[in-house]
Amino acid sequence: MINEYFILLIVVTLALLMPLLLQRTNIPAVVGEIVAGMAVGLLFFIIYQVTGEAYIGEYPSVDFLAHIGFIFLMFLSGLELDFVRIGSQGRKKQTRGLLFFVMTLAIAYLLVLLLNRLSSAGLEAAFFAIVLATTSLAVVLTVVREMMLNRRPLGQELIVNAVIADVAAMVLLTVYAITVDLSNSDDLLYPLMAVSIFIAILVFFIVVYRIGNWAMWYFPGTLRRFFSSKDPHELGVRASLVVIFGFVAISSLVDSKALTVLGAFLAGAAISMLFRDSLLLGEKLNGIGYGFFIPIFFITIGINFAFADVLRPEILVLLPALVIITAVAKVLPFVLLSPRHRIRTNLSQGVLMTGGLTLMIAGAEIGRDLSVLDEGEYGLLILLAVVLAVITPILFRYLFRSFELDDGGESA
Repeated sequence: MINEYFILLIVVTLALLMPLLLQRTNIPAVVGEIVAGMAVGLLFFIIYQVTGEAYIGEYPSVDFLAHIGFIFLMFLSGLELDFVRIGSQGRKKQTRGLLFFVMTLAIAYLLVLLLNRLSSAGLEAAFFAIVLATTSLAVVLTVVREMMLNRRPLGQELIVNAVIADVAAMVLLTVYAITVDLSNSDDLLYPLMAVSIFIAILVFFIVVYRIGNWAMWYFPGTLRRFFSSKDPHELGVRASLVVIFGFVAISSLVDSKALTVLGAFLAGAAISMLFRDSLLLGEKLNGIGYGFFIPIFFITIGINFAFADVLRPEILVLLPALVIITAVAKVLPFVLLSPRHRIRTNLSQGVLMTGGLTLMIAGAEIGRDLSVLDEGEYGLLILLAVVLAVITPILFRYLFRSFELDDGGESA
């Protein structure tokens, strides 16, 4: 059996190569990392099928680093939230963004129920509706920045809608997980603890924000060191780690991956609200996360991919069905709520919002933890996230050029 250090060598080598190999494409690096991990996992799966020898096994150290990567992924997802930008868009656009999400959720729920009736899928409709309604703020931000839309109305709308969908989906996933735990637990103390920790996380979020604002008001000189490029102790990074693991430690008092995800997500949101003008701190935290921990998480997902459970006809046939359901559920609300002169613009928005890479994978992790998903369904959601993350940015760019969209409007 290959030892842990060789597995880590494989992982960090793939993490180095993927951005280099994909730099001329529009494919997100994390997609390449998952696929590269799958290639390694498939190789060892074939070897096992042919020889009966298992050359990879359980690696606690690698799994721990991957788990930290997952926490960093959710933290950086929260860090990407721009509450000032959301507030500047006004209540009308905020309400529209929330309405888009609610309609997406309802359509996805109905279509999953229809899929269950037409086939023997037996998918948990409420859970799949939430997961399919997620978007990927990271993918949206990347596309918007690359196309220089971030200061234009169309880009602003895309970012606000993605932020609202991210936050709403994150809260719903947590509430769903607590509800499942409440219904499945025979221990009356556990549900009470879960609800209490959920409330404690929200309270801790408010406390961190209030204390941070107080400190910035009374000790601006001290806090300036947190953002200095010449600080040898990297106090800003250390303070951020305290906030991250403060939230995660509170969340871990109950054995619930959903609460851990929410805690890490809110940690990022808290730092975004407090230090929204510190680009340097954000770059350092992104360097730690995307430079080391997060690639380990994505690549190990691929290496540990359950090919035996996923490569079954009854599972594979669901992939195109879920792609269609996700696309319809995301695009239809944008088209239905569009004035006639903006149909093509909103159609393009719905296409880009269809990709749900980060939170879809987080949802898959939560679903497996709750036993709502078996290994085949978990792998199916990973494949779905990969497919959508590849297709949607390419299709959005094509529609943008074809429709000649400009500042949220359309050319005749």
